[in-house]
Amino acid sequence: MSLRIPANCPGEGGAGRVPYIEVMTDYAEPACGRAGTPGASATDVEKLSALDMFAGTPAKDLAALAAQLRPLRAAAGEVLMRQGEKASSFAIITSGRVEIRHAGPDGQVTVTELSPGTIVGEIALLRGKPRTATVIAKDDVRGYVGYDGAFECMLATPVVAERLVRTARQRLVAYIDPIPVSARDGTGFLLRPVLPGDAERFKSDGSFSRETLYRRYQGGAPTAAQLDYLFEVDYVDHFVWVVTACADGPVIADARFIRDEDDPRSAEVALTVADAYQNRGIGTLLLSALAVAARVDGIERLHARVLADNPPARALGNKVDARWEPEEPGVITTTGEIPDLDELPLDRDTLQKVQRVARQVIHAFD
Repeated sequence: MSLRIPANCPGEGGAGRVPYIEVMTDYAEPACGRAGTPGASATDVEKLSALDMFAGTPAKDLAALAAQLRPLRAAAGEVLMRQGEKASSFAIITSGRVEIRHAGPDGQVTVTELSPGTIVGEIALLRGKPRTATVIAKDDVRGYVGYDGAFECMLATPVVAERLVRTARQRLVAYIDPIPVSARDGTGFLLRPVLPGDAERFKSDGSFSRETLYRRYQGGAPTAAQLDYLFEVDYVDHFVWVVTACADGPVIADARFIRDEDDPRSAEVALTVADAYQNRGIGTLLLSALAVAARVDGIERLHARVLADNPPARALGNKVDARWEPEEPGVITTTGEIPDLDELPLDRDTLQKVQRVARQVIHAFD
């Protein structure tokens, strides 16, 4: 393998000129599970096992993967991948930061920074489409480059494949434009799928009173571990919409469904609206958007479990003809079929936008 650095290669969007690393191969890549050239070293396996993506992966699987990988070394400012190019590889970054630049259809560029311990280039390989973003080394970067055989190794390891796809979906969601929506009083808000960073914004904003959190979580504010579970989702078995007051604003409401393990066509639903935004139609909007996403995801029934002394939740359920039944002291439940989409209180334009975004996320890798 060799690294080729063309001189004076233009950067993303023509802004500046940065070297471009092109990884070249001159070997026949072996199939997953067969020894590569050179073979995996104990050091390579140890480095991989230290990354969150590979936590808990058997050593033999890591050795098979490491045998497929080649060293990656890039200086700060060098381009590792370019948006729009055909994908043939991915990279595992073990040290150094990388910058991700995504140019949207309107020309607006979104820039994010990833720390060491991440994988880049996986989205294009999962989708079989051109690169979705340009990746530039912010520091001197070290890691590994992998091709088809290495990618097959990762997908053949269930826990790694699940983490890989989840991370890829979360990154794709960051490129989706929020949907403009309105409250009953005409105030404008933005609706979008949840992002991992929303957990911190939810926790630090303080818009949710103790009473609201008690009613929603049936006992008190969620712990840090619970917030990770609630906001870092896979968008298929666990889907979440959030509403924000502006593009960079905090989450002022969220609604989610979690698919039942024993019945894939049924899911539990829950939502929370910050105190200052209650009784303005945001809960109804979120439930409607959730019904659309559930339909896209093949779910036919939704059920909810709430505290009996939670009047806002009961009032919202009554709007969709929920039939409440006692489950245990202080707790009531309801189950209902998802209505036809034309029966939902969404205007045609909003309904189509919600459907389009839900499909983009849920069926991203179909």
